[in-house]
Amino acid sequence: MNPKALGISALVVAILGIFVPIVTIYVIWFSLALAAIGAFMGDKVFPIVALVANLINLVFLSPATWMLLFGENAGGGSFFAITTIIMFIAPIGIMIFAWKKTVQENA
Repeated sequence: MNPKALGISALVVAILGIFVPIVTIYVIWFSLALAAIGAFMGDKVFPIVALVANLINLVFLSPATWMLLFGENAGGGSFFAITTIIMFIAPIGIMIFAWKKTVQENA
């Protein structure tokens, strides 16, 4: 499969997630999973754009998701918050790992 196609589909799902109020967190996770797979396959632009679109959706456009992430429990880690943080880190971590791998191969 084409890595740009996965990145573009991650961006499309991220944009659709803006208009889906009830299951926004799952749409964000799916979009970030597509972005991570696209980044793993070599795309660099669309996973970052999808990540930024999801971040804007999460921070500014989805107050219900904020309640879900930070209202689950008061003391320890929340399943939804921890999973969301991991999903946001995954595409960037994969791109850094792939970049280091190509730098080592070219050296």
